[in-house]
Amino acid sequence: MPQDIVWEWLDRPGLEHLALAVDPAGIAARGLVLVQFGTDLLRVRYEVELGGDWVFRHARLIVERDGASKRLALARSADGVWTVDGQARPDLAAATDIDIMATPFTNTLPIRRLRLDPDRPETIAVAYIRLPELTVEPAAQEYCRLGGDGPERRYRYRSLASGFTAELTVDGDGLVLEYPGIWRRRSLGR
Repeated sequence: MPQDIVWEWLDRPGLEHLALAVDPAGIAARGLVLVQFGTDLLRVRYEVELGGDWVFRHARLIVERDGASKRLALARSADGVWTVDGQARPDLAAATDIDIMATPFTNTLPIRRLRLDPDRPETIAVAYIRLPELTVEPAAQEYCRLGGDGPERRYRYRSLASGFTAELTVDGDGLVLEYPGIWRRRSLGR
């Protein structure tokens, strides 16, 4: 049974609905983001498929803005070969995860996959998807689990390129409850 999760944007008008189905054989995420982007409403639909170990397999995105739409297909083979819209992307070879700019869901991928011990930061490479352009670029990020084992956990996220840092509060499933100043979970259904 999929989980339904809703996040509210805090720094601009916007909402996201995520339907997440977790199974040992694979994980399927379907999201819809509606957000004010400049003077336009941006609609982002995404589908992300992961292995049961939370390792990225493929994603499809559609961005609609001002009456126009763009599409993106991104895939990573079992041996780590990346393609973007069917074209090989060797510059992404070090990446294991994706980070879609418009959703806190993609923070869950490294949180679940890495199973970090407290206070031991780990640097990862991701395929960063910039919106509304739908460009994909390699990016280095760091995650560090802060503190102990409660029903809620905190993680420090840091972009190594920009130095941007945020302390994320997540639930027991690694899904963001609070991303200070940007997102807050509004509801959760099972």
